[in-house]
Amino acid sequence: MKKFIKYIRWFYPGLRIKRWIILVLVGLFLVTFSAIRFTHDANIILQIGDGILFSLGLIVFVAGVSSLIKSFFEVIYPQENKKLIDMFYEKRFLSRGPKIVAIGGGTGLSTVLEGLKEYTANITAIVAVADEGGSSGRIREEFGILPPGDIRNCLVSLAEVPQLMRDLFQYRFQEGNGIKGHSFGNLFITALTGITGSFKDAVEVSSRVLAIRGRVLPSSLDKIRLKAQFSDGTIREGEDKIPDAGKPIQRIYLMPEDVSPNPEAIEAIKTAELIIFGPGSLFTSIMPNLLISKLGDEIVRRDVMKLYICNVMTQPGETDGLTAADHLTSLIEHTSEGMVTCCLVNSGRLEYPLLLRYAQEKSFPVIVDRERIKKMGVMAFEADVVSRSDYLRHDSAKVSKEVIAIYNEWKRKWKGLKRISS
Repeated sequence: MKKFIKYIRWFYPGLRIKRWIILVLVGLFLVTFSAIRFTHDANIILQIGDGILFSLGLIVFVAGVSSLIKSFFEVIYPQENKKLIDMFYEKRFLSRGPKIVAIGGGTGLSTVLEGLKEYTANITAIVAVADEGGSSGRIREEFGILPPGDIRNCLVSLAEVPQLMRDLFQYRFQEGNGIKGHSFGNLFITALTGITGSFKDAVEVSSRVLAIRGRVLPSSLDKIRLKAQFSDGTIREGEDKIPDAGKPIQRIYLMPEDVSPNPEAIEAIKTAELIIFGPGSLFTSIMPNLLISKLGDEIVRRDVMKLYICNVMTQPGETDGLTAADHLTSLIEHTSEGMVTCCLVNSGRLEYPLLLRYAQEKSFPVIVDRERIKKMGVMAFEADVVSRSDYLRHDSAKVSKEVIAIYNEWKRKWKGLKRISS
């Protein structure tokens, strides 16, 4: 009886299934009926009529099957204006894309993710958790959880939900005691942490809510702070306070030193076909991930393409006066040889009015010193990857296109070398 009730539910009103089943059956009947008649009718006029009836039945059958499939997909994948071909493209083509691990934090990483999701669904973003400024810093201090801001940005960049939901997660409260300055997404992740009992589970639930293409993982589940030693020997603690010193950074450290990596991040690196660093703040967004010893060691061990995306502009108080080669040197000196195999630098024209505006904030274009990079054994790729709208920052579409082109070129050469060596 229970089985009978379960099957009868398919015929409940309002499901938008019965009409299409009936249409399929009608079409099937017309096709079968006209085919039988055609083989038995000797009269040419009757055969023409049977042919017309067969064609009509075929059209009705195809329309019914198509509508039935569409009705199922609307329930399983309820996104507005989502075409069936787009769903197949995402599930079939993008699922075969390269396994990419993107490491960093801040707005730089989220910019790259925005573009990469159009090439593959196999993306893992490994995000720094040392942020102590703004809304994330306040949440970290008041609730004792990991800072959610950079993770929120990456989740939104990979989201496949309507723009309204993306805007909601990025909405920042402009007033209200206690919530002014907080973004909705940060508060949402904080609330989920309380409900689920862990920050890791909160991120996973948020990923499902936003229907992201890929995964977003904190690089560690430990509470991390940054400590910087400057060129004059002075030391300052706190991610948000380090750039305020206005001194050249000589060394950056994690506190505590024995930070445990997120096991899922390690597993993602082990299966990655392409590892990307940046763009973003060199010392406070990228380095905190790589200084986690086991995570950094695993990256060095991997014999895959490891691409550093160099910033377009220097960052005041953090990378003042550093060239592209200086960025790479700092990255390698803080980790080890083999951390980076190639880098992508901007060769696009920078708008003069924007350069003037940046100069007022003591931010200048990163000089590309090609010969030094070459001597370091790192392959340098140059391309126009900059956005010229209101800010001199990376353009997500341009960067991702170049990253995939570089990866495909590297893969062809690597396969060729493997054939020669074997």
